[in-house]
Amino acid sequence: MTREELLKDVQTLLCELKEAPILKNQTISGLNEAIKELRSMDLNPNFTGTIQEIHIFADKVVTSSHPNDVVYHHSLNIARWIEEVGLLINGGGKVTIDYEQRKGREV
Repeated sequence: MTREELLKDVQTLLCELKEAPILKNQTISGLNEAIKELRSMDLNPNFTGTIQEIHIFADKVVTSSHPNDVVYHHSLNIARWIEEVGLLINGGGKVTIDYEQRKGREV
């Protein structure tokens, strides 16, 4: 898959998480796979924190005994990630505060 296809998949999967009241295993496993592949690619450095946050979130969902709660508590982050991945797909912009600046507080 190309980087653009992976980013669109990530954005679609994040939208599913935002809209679905109950987590589907294929959604989170697809997100996890796409993010792991993206992390090995050359990306705009302004968005590496976003990809890192999504990766940490997906790992938390997989390892949690209450994954739906994790998704619920990250609903604002999911909405932000959808927008940030959209910026990355369109090739412009940058996030205002990245993961390192937040010290992982929101994840």
